[in-house]
Amino acid sequence: MLLRLCVALLVFSPFSAAFACPQFSQYETVNVKKVIDGDTVLLFDGRRIRFVGIDTPELYKKGRLAPEPGALAARRWLRNKIPERSQMKLVFAMERRDDYGRLLAHPLTADGRLLVKSMLTAGLGELLLIPPNHGYWHCLLQAESIAYGRRLGIWSQNLPRVPARTGWQRLRFQVHEVHQGRGGVTIRAAGGLKVRTGKRLSAQSRRALGRLQAGEHLFVRGHARKTADGWLLWINHPWQFHREK
Repeated sequence: MLLRLCVALLVFSPFSAAFACPQFSQYETVNVKKVIDGDTVLLFDGRRIRFVGIDTPELYKKGRLAPEPGALAARRWLRNKIPERSQMKLVFAMERRDDYGRLLAHPLTADGRLLVKSMLTAGLGELLLIPPNHGYWHCLLQAESIAYGRRLGIWSQNLPRVPARTGWQRLRFQVHEVHQGRGGVTIRAAGGLKVRTGKRLSAQSRRALGRLQAGEHLFVRGHARKTADGWLLWINHPWQFHREK
């Protein structure tokens, strides 16, 4: 399964093998006061750092009485890697703050490599990249595919075929129909699901989706919304999908 998935990823993203995760020689060294959850830490100087490239399950999500599955495991893993009162290397992202005022940065290992890569490989969270902080997606998608193929961590449970609610969703479904037009590609599946390509998606990725055949299985993630005849999910970036063989 893992081999087939990796082959499918390379078929859909032909440049992924050419982009290895970088090793940084310039960074800021900070002092960690507390690991808040699997992707956020608090520094002694009061700065709150949100990791770029990963979204781990929520510990305390509004309306939930218990942490999401995998949330405690992600925090425990990070606390082992970055204990309280330890130091951490950071490279700040191009866009330095999110909507909650947190600083956005890439945490690094002791030798200057992306720590998020290890987290994705272990299935502690899913890949999440928001422009303009979407560099390194090739290598991070490959890391995530290892966990996905081995059904590790958050990937241990089967994914739904149609959205359960409006908002960010991870889906795995069988393709029924593929339509190509001047406006892009539309993929239809069971349950009234339509997946459409946005204008920001590269021509190469649109061509890859256009070559899908009925009966093939596709993994997609993105914001879904309810429509009059089903569900609609937009794909705007190549890391939002891959074909399974």
